Amino acid sequence: MTTPPHPPQGPYGPPHPQNPYGGPPPAAPGAVPHQQPYGYPQQPPPQQGAWGQPGPPGAGGGWPPQGPQPPRRKRTGLIVGIAVGAVLAAGGIVFGVTQLADKGADLVYPKAEYELVVEKKLLDGEFSLEQDLSETEGEEIEKTPDASIRDAEAVVAHYTSAKGGALVLSGMYGRLASPDFMRGKIMEGAAEADGAKLVVPPRKFRPEGYTITVECQVVQSKESGGLVSIPMCAWGDDNTAAMIGVIRPETLLKDPKSIDLAAVAEETAEVREEIRRPIG
Repeated sequence: MTTPPHPPQGPYGPPHPQNPYGGPPPAAPGAVPHQQPYGYPQQPPPQQGAWGQPGPPGAGGGWPPQGPQPPRRKRTGLIVGIAVGAVLAAGGIVFGVTQLADKGADLVYPKAEYELVVEKKLLDGEFSLEQDLSETEGEEIEKTPDASIRDAEAVVAHYTSAKGGALVLSGMYGRLASPDFMRGKIMEGAAEADGAKLVVPPRKFRPEGYTITVECQVVQSKESGGLVSIPMCAWGDDNTAAMIGVIRPETLLKDPKSIDLAAVAEETAEVREEIRRPIG
């Protein structure tokens, strides 16, 4: 008896006969049912709809039984991305302080003794550097006229955590004539950024063990049709001023009034300790 010719093979191996309704091909009469490889569950694969989406139970063809929902982390990742974009957008506009320009030479600029550096890790290693944006986003900040600071250098960086969180740093160092004024303008600018709404007004904190005042607030981003809560904190001293947004999946969708701003203020003071270095 002659063996029938093998069907032509495609570039990725032999073709498989397809059922027009998306299921496995029918078995030939008397053939042994197809066996799954060792270790795989012995059940038919779920059918796919026209767009690869699960469908209602009992439907044939394009809408097979309902499958599991997409993993939560994917949705959270999208939200974190929106929040990071919102903080970066806010950080890019908050350093344009021009209200002191009329004072001119009356401003007193302290000696430059400290700088800010982009570290590889922050908050005791919880956050790892994802992208140093100081040469791009930071350059735009440096070009913004600002009479309250001399010899300005910007630092902008995006960090991520193993738990799906993020931290955004946007700051400057140089010789600041009015650190408290700068800190307040940072908060004001972040609240007025496009797509942002101030939902918890600024509060001042003096974290225990630190010598600075930290100002914190909560804004909500309206991007992509959703609202996410983002705590932002800022500090200002003679040589450095910066804002950070600490973004954790468990706080993004919380009631903004329930976010512990005192804890975020303490983390902000810790970030300052980690990135502020004596010049030279």
